[in-house]
Amino acid sequence: MATLSRIHHVGIVVRSLEQAYAFWRDAVGLTVHKEATVKDQGVRAALLPCGETEIELLEPIDPEGGVAKFLAKRGEGLHHLCFETDDVAQALTAAKAKGLPMIDETPRPGLAGMIGFLHPKASCGVLVEYATPPPGAAAGQAGEIAFDHLALIVDDVPEAIAAFSRNFDLRAGTTSGAPVRLPVGQSAILMFAASAAPAALAGIRGLAAIGLRMRSGGALLDRITAAAKSHLGASEKSLEYGTTAHGVPLALRVASRT
Repeated sequence: MATLSRIHHVGIVVRSLEQAYAFWRDAVGLTVHKEATVKDQGVRAALLPCGETEIELLEPIDPEGGVAKFLAKRGEGLHHLCFETDDVAQALTAAKAKGLPMIDETPRPGLAGMIGFLHPKASCGVLVEYATPPPGAAAGQAGEIAFDHLALIVDDVPEAIAAFSRNFDLRAGTTSGAPVRLPVGQSAILMFAASAAPAALAGIRGLAAIGLRMRSGGALLDRITAAAKSHLGASEKSLEYGTTAHGVPLALRVASRT
């Protein structure tokens, strides 16, 4: 049985890779370790390791492609969630056997390796990708900053937990209070009820925000907040998602503080 070992990456649609690099590479300090044109997806794409997880930037190059239509309709922002699996073909077969709506029934090449997408109807409106990286690919990168969590907003939390448990074998670490935390490797999915979402995320459904964890604040925190579109509105211990960059609300937390 194929297993899901980590959140391989989260995909973010941007107008320009160069503009996005100014934030994610130059301000946040991530390294671009892979960039390519993926013709069948109509994008120029790049992967930037952020701790165990990676940030995938997607610049549309085909005006008729799905990513270009996403940008035209919604603007820049979170596009999809990708789980790493040791066998993408087996993971897709298992998903089909469960009766999940599919986009890909067989693997195809992608920036992350061999990939396949499920239809958003399979996961509470979230576009989910499976990826099996090529042999020898690094599983993340240590540094001053790491991916902490992906925030997801749903109308019915128990129903969403049941769906993610059934479809992806993810188990909630805690169901007391809000949000509910679903660990995935060293990071997690945080699931908020729409009625109890942070004020900065009001009105959003599905993929909502990213949490980043820093070893220390200081110059790095100042650089990130200066480069972001809005001023940091959250303390290191909160989940207010007060900083926004390329349409993605961020929570910036300093891990060394208690």
